[in-house]
Amino acid sequence: MKQIILISTLFLFVACSSDTKTSTDIPSKESTIDKKSDAVDNALTFINSYVDNCNKLKESISVVEWVNSNQLATNHFKTELEKMITEGNKVDPEMGLGVDPIFDAQDYPDEGFELDSFDSEANFIIVKGKNISDFKLTIKMMNENENWLVDGCGMINIPDDKKIKR
Repeated sequence: MKQIILISTLFLFVACSSDTKTSTDIPSKESTIDKKSDAVDNALTFINSYVDNCNKLKESISVVEWVNSNQLATNHFKTELEKMITEGNKVDPEMGLGVDPIFDAQDYPDEGFELDSFDSEANFIIVKGKNISDFKLTIKMMNENENWLVDGCGMINIPDDKKIKR
């Protein structure tokens, strides 16, 4: 009887400790879709929060302050924005860049943006204005530590061939 218990225990131990893959080890198509929808959600949250800041007019904070306090932007994006603003102010201290670098324009859709298209291979999202549907903007997303962050938008970190022509 002791041998049967010993053999059964040994069998259970070996069976439980075997290195087999479970369904949680293999990424499902659904989890990939969820991650991509997180990229879209974060891009829309980022740009619509920026619109909200801009709509505050005199109470809004500067673009650099706003981006530096935003958790949805990469450090690379923050650094490039600050360089761009600094260079623009050196060239023209009164006007700076002359446009908002995030919108790549002087004006913007004050009701915010919605999804137009998503290139899930290159992680570029095109958003369009809710109240101005022909106003489009490219947003580049990057996955850092399982979080989708904005790494490019408007004039910042967007290759010329991906920028929306104005």
